[in-house]
Amino acid sequence: MMEWLLIIDGGATKTACAIVHAESGEIIYTKSTSGSNYQAIGAESATVVLRALLGNVQDFLQTKKCSHIAVATFAMAGIDSPKDHGIVSAIVHNALSPLQLKIDTLIIENDAQATLLGVTAGQAGALLIAGTGAIAYAFDGKQIVRAGGWGHRAGDEGSGYWLGQEVIRAIFKMEDGRGEPTILKNAVYHYLRIQDVTELAAWLFHPAYTNAQLARMGAFLADAVTKNDSCAIQISMRAAHELVLLVCAVLEKSGYQGGAFNLYCNGGAIKHNPIIFKTLSQEMKSMYPQIEVSLCQHQPIYYLIERTKRAYDSK
Repeated sequence: MMEWLLIIDGGATKTACAIVHAESGEIIYTKSTSGSNYQAIGAESATVVLRALLGNVQDFLQTKKCSHIAVATFAMAGIDSPKDHGIVSAIVHNALSPLQLKIDTLIIENDAQATLLGVTAGQAGALLIAGTGAIAYAFDGKQIVRAGGWGHRAGDEGSGYWLGQEVIRAIFKMEDGRGEPTILKNAVYHYLRIQDVTELAAWLFHPAYTNAQLARMGAFLADAVTKNDSCAIQISMRAAHELVLLVCAVLEKSGYQGGAFNLYCNGGAIKHNPIIFKTLSQEMKSMYPQIEVSLCQHQPIYYLIERTKRAYDSK
């Protein structure tokens, strides 16, 4: 009987899905929509986002001879505690309840943890993700430990949100005369279609403001860095140092003893800013010579597919 794997990658900015042939691993369907982190948009809105996406999945599978899903992985941002897991599980089940999708094995876990299990192929290793938020996981082959990922109000230093926040702060300081000039101002003002700092302040408290919008401001750093903007360079280097502290914390928790080990890095804050990755790699190498630092070469959904395929193969 033909079986499928369903993968849902529910991030703060985007929710992506893939349907994969369980035996061959071939991707036969993909679709994406808006973010589904309940901590950012609320449980009700997250349910609506997932239900619409799963409705599309159901419509597609109805065109196939068999719509049997062997394993479904919901890799969701916002699962930071047992309480969060309960809330997200309820969201997933509520989204599925009106649909006719038949799922044998349902996996619901933190998106970064699921990515770690995929990118390491079940071997020991660590994963640093700096997207809208920042989190690190390490796996010693038996247990998983984490550091960071506590949200923008508590930290997420080095993340896209944090970078965006630093960009905005730099502009306010510049406009006040408390900070150095920076071309980041031009990029932000053009993006928001505003003319002055009072409009920037108003935008931050506008009802339509979202954390994801502020995180996008961090993307302007890469271009400013290539133009040798001193402020952008300083922000990028501070971000790299914060991410190093995050990795060091998770390595300490994992009991890392200094042997050969892989650290995988993912997320736009790292991948789109060469200074951040270069500085991060140099600092890690100076402290842990045996650690190999590399960028993830694929979109997170591919690692989630690997994680789900391993779960299917072990059934």
